Amino acid sequence: MEKLKIAFLTYRGNMRCGGQGIYSWYLVKELEKLGHDITVITGPPYMDSLEKVKMKKMPSMYDMYGRRLPRPLSRLLNPLNFWEWVQIISKGFPEPFSFTLRTYLYLRDRLTRGDFDLVHDNQSLGYGLLFLRRWVPVTATVHHPMHIDRAAYLKQARSTRERIKMRRFYGFINMQNRVIRRLDGLVTVSNAAKEANAQSFRIPEDSIRVIYNGVDTTIFRPLNRKRVANRLLLVTNTDDRKKGVLYLFQAMSMLPPEVKLTVVDDVKKRNYAYVLRKEMGLEDRITFTGRLSTAELVEQYNTASIVVVPSVYEGFGLPAAEASACAAPVIASSGGALPEVVADGETGILVPPMDPEALSEAIKALLADSELRDKLGRKGRERVQRLFTWEKAAEEHTDYFQEVIDEYRRLQSAKDRRR
Repeated sequence: MEKLKIAFLTYRGNMRCGGQGIYSWYLVKELEKLGHDITVITGPPYMDSLEKVKMKKMPSMYDMYGRRLPRPLSRLLNPLNFWEWVQIISKGFPEPFSFTLRTYLYLRDRLTRGDFDLVHDNQSLGYGLLFLRRWVPVTATVHHPMHIDRAAYLKQARSTRERIKMRRFYGFINMQNRVIRRLDGLVTVSNAAKEANAQSFRIPEDSIRVIYNGVDTTIFRPLNRKRVANRLLLVTNTDDRKKGVLYLFQAMSMLPPEVKLTVVDDVKKRNYAYVLRKEMGLEDRITFTGRLSTAELVEQYNTASIVVVPSVYEGFGLPAAEASACAAPVIASSGGALPEVVADGETGILVPPMDPEALSEAIKALLADSELRDKLGRKGRERVQRLFTWEKAAEEHTDYFQEVIDEYRRLQSAKDRRR
């Protein structure tokens, strides 16, 4: 196996950002274990450091605006910073473009010297990636198309003003549509995401390689805790409309009052889930935990009666896999890749997405059957250990990267002969 020199790009690198941050940290860790030379270029909030992995922190105006902005005027003299700042205050989302352009400016001299064999991008799909293809092949992981997020927000928008705001925010999708068709390779994390990416971006399915995410089963594991009766658990970003928070809250209003829901998310008073809970009169039955450490999250998985994943769509569904690794029974929607992660009737129960009545009925039935809950949890952990490991993901990424590099070199050699 050739040891590769890889520039790994992640515009939001920290695991607190959700699935993309978790993917970046664990995949880079396992690629380094295989002997590859990895340089991570991370935007804020930055990826946690890894031994033997070089890291370049790429600041942005997004990190400054509303957070740490002691003396902004000097930075606004930079045209890119000024453009990014204007986009932010006008409710746009400039990070994918600005991050990849800054990355190009940082990498171009190193690429000229031959410091890298490949650049891999974690779903920014910004224009700067196209400039990098002059020297090396550029691949990207697309966890799911953002077209799905936009559709979910627009469907659940409460006003015309909110719809206009969302259309403005998701304007970067037009850039991603153009960039993705010109990259040298594409990875996604499930067969459902492969199909959705092909349809949304209008690219052939056979141009996308499926490599499943992993779960760290040494951390996410059974702890021999007593599960609290009638306690449901939701682990998600509640402001993300495709996560199905609305439909789970509606299901809660159909369940007996002794059924409680714990939501793992840092929810403020103006957030969507906080307002929704108040409007539906569920304040005494739904609790928000705030931000938790990984150890605290594992405790939550180990003490809940049922973990619920009601998403309209998931490109993979890490909370479902993490819950199963902790031997927790799972009820999930059949949205996106969740049927690939949760085997219906074997490791969990699947219901149609956006169907609160079906969700409430499944919850009532499973709460009444402790034997089935134990069986689903036990089988769930076995399935995760068999199918979803980061070691396996790193090996498959390595094979794919080598294929892309070999093809890029072949095409470059053919061009050179024609000159």
